[in-house]
Amino acid sequence: MSSIKEEYADLPSLRVLVLDRFAAVLSEVIPVPHEIITFSGNSDEEMAALLQNTDVFISSTYKPAWVTRDMSDLRLIQGVGAGTEGIDFSAVPEGVTVCNVYGHGYSVAEYTFMTMTVLSRELIAQDRDMRRGDWGGGVFRKGLQERTLLMLGLGHIGEEIARWANFLRMKVIGLTRSPSPERGEELGLAAVGGLDELHHYLPQADYVVVAIPHTPETTGFVSEAEFGLMKSAAFLINVARGPVVDESSLYNALHNRRIAGAAIDVWYHYPATLDEPVMPATYPLHELDNIIMTPHNAGTTDGTMAYRFNFMGQNIRRLALGEPLQNIVWPDPPGA
Repeated sequence: MSSIKEEYADLPSLRVLVLDRFAAVLSEVIPVPHEIITFSGNSDEEMAALLQNTDVFISSTYKPAWVTRDMSDLRLIQGVGAGTEGIDFSAVPEGVTVCNVYGHGYSVAEYTFMTMTVLSRELIAQDRDMRRGDWGGGVFRKGLQERTLLMLGLGHIGEEIARWANFLRMKVIGLTRSPSPERGEELGLAAVGGLDELHHYLPQADYVVVAIPHTPETTGFVSEAEFGLMKSAAFLINVARGPVVDESSLYNALHNRRIAGAAIDVWYHYPATLDEPVMPATYPLHELDNIIMTPHNAGTTDGTMAYRFNFMGQNIRRLALGEPLQNIVWPDPPGA
């Protein structure tokens, strides 16, 4: 454990339970004494036994089946991303803190504008045609400059996308749960409003980017009525959660060319493990030629993961020193 700093050498060693493929890199960024314990595909019984002898659990999943009578050692559940829907908070033992981690705003913005450009320029079709010697793709395609981007959500991701859009000289409209003129001015928005103003702004948008959390209130937030208000030449990008956009309405809008296209990185069905083949939707979206489909990896670039591992290492250091943890989501974040 060469990463341990001399100033922390006398601290008690923390037992850190982490997925086996993250073990080596995580160990390198934890500056305090620690012991790495790994898991991968373990049964519920095995996970329960491991957690009995764990101080820090690195995971965005926590199940009631893993709870045992004696979990007095567990002090921190540190998520590996921003989402915490895999954690059953009702099963988290008393005295355990749950934290998440961000750092993916830049990567998701990069994905957003990459897919917007691929869709607008019809790059996939152009590549296919060019391989046949067909030069018809040389006609003018849509650029991003002066187009209107409707941003649903102005959190970490939405803010970063708005900054990129300003650089590209787009007109940006931001809708958020807490709109304010100051927020709009800070981000250089052409307009800012509440999520309840969606129907007012949808007809103006050339691109609609969905980046709001999935809650009972936002399930199906973009559905048949919303697609009906969009321009036929507009594109939808979903980097939030699948159910925020109604699945059947999405399929119908694309299949019937009600909108021009979409890029979807978040889905309706997920595999239990990455090597398990699972279709991500009930409807045959994969048969359509006006959709880009990616496996929920818009934010997982090497830069994002480097940031996240360093954050985890520092939060474990804070735990060891008794300092306030960062990004607390349970029991209640400070100031909530």
